[in-house]
Amino acid sequence: MAKETTTIYIDDSAIWLLVAKGRQAQKWASLPLDPGLVKNGVILNEDAVANKVRELWTGEGIGSRRVIASISGINCLYRLITLPELSKELLPEAVRREAGRALGVSLEEVYLSWQTLPSLKGETLIYLAASPRNAVDALISALRKAGLDAYLMDLKPLAIARCATEARAIIVDVQPSSFDTIIMTEGIPQVVRTVPLVQEATFEEKASFIREELDRAITFYDAGHMDRPIESDVPLLVSGELAEQQDTWNIIVRRQERTVQVLPLPMAIPEGFPPGQYTTNIGLALKDVLASEKGAIAYSLVNFNALPEAYRPKPRRLSDILFMPTIVGGLALLALGAFLNITTSADNDGLRAHVAAINQMAISNHVTAQEIAAMSQQVASLETTVSSFDTTLREFEVERDELNADLSQVNSSLPGTVDLQSVNHGGDSLTVRGKGDNRDAVFRYARSLRASGRFALVVITNINEGADFTLVLTK
Repeated sequence: MAKETTTIYIDDSAIWLLVAKGRQAQKWASLPLDPGLVKNGVILNEDAVANKVRELWTGEGIGSRRVIASISGINCLYRLITLPELSKELLPEAVRREAGRALGVSLEEVYLSWQTLPSLKGETLIYLAASPRNAVDALISALRKAGLDAYLMDLKPLAIARCATEARAIIVDVQPSSFDTIIMTEGIPQVVRTVPLVQEATFEEKASFIREELDRAITFYDAGHMDRPIESDVPLLVSGELAEQQDTWNIIVRRQERTVQVLPLPMAIPEGFPPGQYTTNIGLALKDVLASEKGAIAYSLVNFNALPEAYRPKPRRLSDILFMPTIVGGLALLALGAFLNITTSADNDGLRAHVAAINQMAISNHVTAQEIAAMSQQVASLETTVSSFDTTLREFEVERDELNADLSQVNSSLPGTVDLQSVNHGGDSLTVRGKGDNRDAVFRYARSLRASGRFALVVITNINEGADFTLVLTK
């Protein structure tokens, strides 16, 4: 059964909400924002925006408090960097050091997000994005004040790129307060630009400005890829307000022989749903959808969680669970659960026996009223302890069963051509590392995990030519 996903995007003009179930939009709505509450994608008045979010949630009857959120791409930076092949322990620090050199900004002012991409042997290709701390902090704070919990986050242009059904394309999405230009090649958003717009300008004035920015983006890409510039047959895919202004398309492309068409969205469009206004939300929903569908193709290879570590759920107990592939998944947890069950039950039985002994002592020894009162307090304290043990045991049993089911699925989906080396559990995710006979075997394993429906998101975060791989499975 398809999972229901709730997404939210806040820009200078409005709050945009989309609830999707699989590839079907279920509910959508927007709420205008007063001028000055948000500027260039940064929330300036968190309390007022939080009140508007609550108003939207209440008015639309949205029950879910867990959301996938996005920030504007304004003042965000994107780079492809190449590092030597490094161990996973050394890679984060190496990325951070190279980011400081490549981005040209203070790392104290941004949050870094990155993922590895397929690369040549001996190299590590990294897609790196930097988002302004003030924009991210203000968004998360406003959502929390509104009672919402963001468990995934993305940058708007990368969410839009996920909607592409072409691995090589130029995308232009125009919204009331900004527009995004993305040049996609081989499934990688190579050039990404987000530019604010003057909302009061006519669309013809906006079109001329968009044309200049588009020409600048193509020139920038071609200068860095002289061996393979962006070809004239690569389509221009338009979305948002530009999709509704077909008479301005010629202004955008001028004399170029380039096909212009509306960005085809890989989602069912119900009657009355204006897809161009919710392109960002659709891209956010696809983070879950593409992972849960068997054999689904994602034309954008970039799919990381841009939510900073400081805002992610803290790891649960039993944070490091390692097992060799020859051990049936979950046996260690079952044994541990049985041990804790027996131990906790024995403790509870002992406490209850102690309570009974105190009660019997009060009766048989004809103790004074003060002694009885003191014993009663002790009894109440012990009963509270017993109740606490019972609650802890029940919570552990639920968590144990959940982890056992996850590990069982990881093990049962394993083909004979893939060996696992470790499984690490933390928060709402599992990190699976192993080695396949070849890259196709690893891809088949990932597809099998997606098809199981057990995990909301299955992402291959690393795979090298030797078929050593890392999978992140998100609940």
